[in-house]
Amino acid sequence: MKIEDMIDLESRIKLKKEIEESGGNEVFFKGILDDKRVVSEVVPIARGNNYSVPAFLKRMKRNEIIIHNHPSGYLYPSDADIEVASRFGNEKDGGFYIINNEVNNIYVVMEAFSKENKKINVLPYFEKEGLIAQKFKEFEFRKEQNDMVKHIQEGLNKEQKIIVEAGTGTGKTLAYLIPSIEWALENEKKVVISTNTINLQEQLINKDIPMIRKIMNKKFNYILVKGRGNYLCNRKYYNVSSGSVIKPDNISEEQKIQIKKLINWGKITQTGDKSELSFEPSYDIWEYFQSESDTCYSGCPHREECFFFKARDEKKNADILIANHHIFFSDLAIRKEIGFNTDFSILPEYGLVVFDEAHNVEKVARDYFSYEVSKYSFVKSMNKIYNLKKGKIVKEKLLENREDKYKLNSHLEILWKYLQKIELENKSKVEKIVLNEFVEKHKNLFSVGEVFFKRIIEIFSKGQNGSLSIRIKKGDVIENNFLKMLEEEKQDFILEFNSYLNMVKRLLSLISDVEDKEGKISEFVNYTNRLQNFLDNFNFINEFDDEEFIYWIEVNEKKNNSKLVATPLKVDIELSENLYENLKQIIFTSATIAIVNNFKYFKESIGLKEETYDKIIDSPFDYDKQMKVYIPEGISAPNDRNFLDDVQSLLEKLILKSKGKMFVLFTSYRALNYIYYSIRKELEQNGIDVFIQGMYPRTKLVELYKKSEYPVLFGTDSFWEGVDVKGDKLSSVVIVKLPFKVPNDPITEAIIEKYEEQGKNSFLEYQIPESIIKFKQGIGRLIRSKEDKGVVIILDNRVITKRYGKYFLKSIPTKNIVKKGVEKIIE
Repeated sequence: MKIEDMIDLESRIKLKKEIEESGGNEVFFKGILDDKRVVSEVVPIARGNNYSVPAFLKRMKRNEIIIHNHPSGYLYPSDADIEVASRFGNEKDGGFYIINNEVNNIYVVMEAFSKENKKINVLPYFEKEGLIAQKFKEFEFRKEQNDMVKHIQEGLNKEQKIIVEAGTGTGKTLAYLIPSIEWALENEKKVVISTNTINLQEQLINKDIPMIRKIMNKKFNYILVKGRGNYLCNRKYYNVSSGSVIKPDNISEEQKIQIKKLINWGKITQTGDKSELSFEPSYDIWEYFQSESDTCYSGCPHREECFFFKARDEKKNADILIANHHIFFSDLAIRKEIGFNTDFSILPEYGLVVFDEAHNVEKVARDYFSYEVSKYSFVKSMNKIYNLKKGKIVKEKLLENREDKYKLNSHLEILWKYLQKIELENKSKVEKIVLNEFVEKHKNLFSVGEVFFKRIIEIFSKGQNGSLSIRIKKGDVIENNFLKMLEEEKQDFILEFNSYLNMVKRLLSLISDVEDKEGKISEFVNYTNRLQNFLDNFNFINEFDDEEFIYWIEVNEKKNNSKLVATPLKVDIELSENLYENLKQIIFTSATIAIVNNFKYFKESIGLKEETYDKIIDSPFDYDKQMKVYIPEGISAPNDRNFLDDVQSLLEKLILKSKGKMFVLFTSYRALNYIYYSIRKELEQNGIDVFIQGMYPRTKLVELYKKSEYPVLFGTDSFWEGVDVKGDKLSSVVIVKLPFKVPNDPITEAIIEKYEEQGKNSFLEYQIPESIIKFKQGIGRLIRSKEDKGVVIILDNRVITKRYGKYFLKSIPTKNIVKKGVEKIIE
């Protein structure tokens, strides 16, 4: 093969220059193919012959080319070349070229494998007399649904990333599921369906996908992907059952009942899935039973019967993987560390992902690329190793062998008990560390840690009992007096932490060759690794100098907790490098991702710079007939001191007049609680059932609302979306204030600053779009079917008094927007 047929001229010039600058030594390059499968871009990624293959391959993307020069001019591949080429080809369908230093000769060890995806045609399913109608007589042809199907099909066949906003009632789940499943089956690849809410996951797994399997009449497997913590760990189960981890006099009566139920369940369960339980175990108890990645080890005697690994095998055999956004981005965070194509991630390899409820993607992604340390996580990690409050800090405690004396669940004691049973070469040295040093250093670290986090609360709480966030900027480290007040405690904490971890390393080095039949050593190591990770995160956050991150301190005096957080300013680079560059086929869909009829804001927020296949599809509902919007006149402006009193008076009259059947959506807990406690008594005396967010878990609260004859629900953030109440149980939605983000929230504040630095209008280009997305979600709670009717009442007069109000009004799907006096609305 001629080199000019494989690598273009510009890339050959760059290759030669890089090789010359390296002194003619070995260099490894990444080669990127153009549409004609010619290398048109090269990037040096390693120099010399001393490199780590896993680290090297992690930087390569699917279907790229590894280009390696042989300084000798002898281009035949070495054994190392063959190993790398074979592995890269198997894992990522990549190619491997060898060139000489003059870049005029080439040896193609392996070409990149490119299998052209098969095109699909699912339109016959959705025709008026199509395959769905033939199987289900109640099927109603919807032009909007058909348009969405056609759009997704075209995007998949063109191999473009797809964005589609589909209004409520479009039937979007079927519209993306059937094309996605057909594409996955035809191309023998897996598809991940990622959602934000449990409700949608349950709908997909229990209703939509079983129905589609009947419609398509094709065999395929599907599974709901759950986090590892949802599964029972057999090793932990047997340890708890034996009585060596938890003792009855250490726990409450309720916890004893839960443990007994869990032990009985463990004897009969076939899946180990926590969802089988008829009760919700407390986190403190379930933690002793749950599977955890960092406490799992290769020599576990229960590995063959491991419920988590059985579930993982099921995932490998599934064609359709249903997950939530948190699972997806947790998986992506793992792939970021060890490479996109790996056997050690949560999800198996997939060829397509569908993000439903895609307006939440940026927020969830940001959470998973963040760093956080807190007093709570520190105390929890320390107590797992040795609980100072539940054990006497004396040698006799650790020397005691009798089973009935082991009250606590400390892994130091479990480890020590195990080491006493086995042959140990360095027993005297180990005993010296465990009995004379470990507990004392543990006590010291625990003490200085508590002092540090308590000092944060004292300095930054400002006398407030609730949660308070304080952003820390780079310059604040030098100039902020509050941070200076914390410096001594911080340095003491770091010094004690390093001393403690050095002692742990000494202990572990003494027992590194000990046979770990029961996994007790491995588990102890993993819990100490959590502390090392804690310190690594702590050090990263406390540098406060990465301009791509936002830093803040959060304190809650009431809960006696404080934490330090570093979160990415933008997720565009993370998503581009770890997702978009590795995966051609992605579908983003939601009822609320377009702003002023385009996806510019959404694409910028998630860093999607490439050309996408976009479409906005209106709802089939007749909103002009089904919905009316009232904007009351005479209510004070939201910044007026009388605003909440006006809201209280109006709401009480509205709820009594309508007999409830209302959602009242707030933007703050303070306003919610003020109104709730002001009018609850009067409403209840008149037969209205008043539900408030936090009274019960969200799912249960909605169920109770639906069962009530005259319900009203007061909710904040999470009730603006993902809640579905059809029929006359919900006849009105009240929006108390426009849902603007709090400007002094650390993330919001930093993003606003970034917009201003770039000469942009942060209010129009960031705050307004974010608020409109939430606003559309809130209004969308009202009309959930063609039969639904009702009113939306907007109590925030800024929609008509401010120039920006027109953007909110344009986002309302009906023209029936009426300004009326309060008394006339009540009538």
